[in-house]
Amino acid sequence: MSIRVDVKKFAKIEKASVKISDFLLFVGDNNSGKTLMMELVYGIVNIISNWDAEIGCAKITEMEDITYIRFSGEWFTEIESSVNSYLQENKGSFLLECFSTEIPAEEITIHFENLEEVFYVGTIAETAYLEKEYDDGHRVSIVGNVSGAVDEMKLQLSKYALLDMLGLPVGKRQLFLPAARAGLQMLYRNFFVNMQGRSGMALPIYDYLKFLQTYSPRTQFDENEEDLIEFVDRELLGGKIEYQNDMFMYREDYCFIPLSAASSMIHELSPFSSVLKSEGSYGYLYYDEVENSIHPIKQGSIAKALMRFCNLGNKIIISTHSDTLAGKINNLILVSRMKNVIRRNDILEKLNWSMQDMLQPEKTVNIYEFIKNERGSVVIEELDFFDYPEIGYDFGRFNENIDKLYDESNCIMG
Repeated sequence: MSIRVDVKKFAKIEKASVKISDFLLFVGDNNSGKTLMMELVYGIVNIISNWDAEIGCAKITEMEDITYIRFSGEWFTEIESSVNSYLQENKGSFLLECFSTEIPAEEITIHFENLEEVFYVGTIAETAYLEKEYDDGHRVSIVGNVSGAVDEMKLQLSKYALLDMLGLPVGKRQLFLPAARAGLQMLYRNFFVNMQGRSGMALPIYDYLKFLQTYSPRTQFDENEEDLIEFVDRELLGGKIEYQNDMFMYREDYCFIPLSAASSMIHELSPFSSVLKSEGSYGYLYYDEVENSIHPIKQGSIAKALMRFCNLGNKIIISTHSDTLAGKINNLILVSRMKNVIRRNDILEKLNWSMQDMLQPEKTVNIYEFIKNERGSVVIEELDFFDYPEIGYDFGRFNENIDKLYDESNCIMG
């Protein structure tokens, strides 16, 4: 199952239909609405993840001392209708809560897609547990040992079914890394001392400041998490981000320096490193303008790190106006999707890539290009993936810029 967010006349965006996939990329020029759309998706996920998911039309079967509940397409359609009714009736207040300012929008709706692919089965006895069943009959445990009164357990199971469909398993949250993360990383304490309420901040930015203010490092990691942390430390930071005495520090070899004295690249990458080492668990990571202050060569490494983060079971939603980063992401996805395993492995060896850099085949990808028209408004187009010929995603705007540079060089050289 998946969620699609549709908007009409939302700020400068004429219309858009964005599917929240496992790996979601927004590309386009500056001031084309990428950040605004990311923040809207953040607000939508926030609304749904906190939704009072009633049992409603879920099928309930009583057998002796056991109760079975089936959450299937009809139940999710009912939730979808309820959320859309809320957004229609409370559009202004929702946007104000999300952005802390009035944002024009004619229509905002959500749609649950592919409802026939899975359903959830809750079992309640002395305790309750929830399983997800796929259309081939395969079942996966979602949560177990849920306790409480029967009615309370029913509501908990319905909540867990909705969260899992969102891609936010129990205990996971979402986090937005804003384009201004370097400055916020240095000044977040001053913000909280002086600000009243949210002080006009958009909800995702405010939540990011809370993440920094309440940060607590984790000490135990599984093998895949350790591999990713080591990769980021080695390939991107050339050192480590550590949290000591309530301060973020950069350590290179045995030299510790405050983050405020580190390079701009370290500033920009430190929030991602901090997320990986955080005690909190984040199932959705929004990463705005990923390429800020990152050398083009390093952009290939950040692309690999994002693939690895997604492979850990997380959703990644990013924006960029870097043709280099978009190209690196495209190449990694293109090789990941190759059906000829022998050829793929040969390419991996020649490029010195590993299978860890490859996006797992079950991960869904959607890429959207934000295009300004002559009137100054923006149209959002979903890019198609071409596995043959092996193009991958055709970034039209970026290709135009590359062609222009090539023509300029030819003109200069005569």
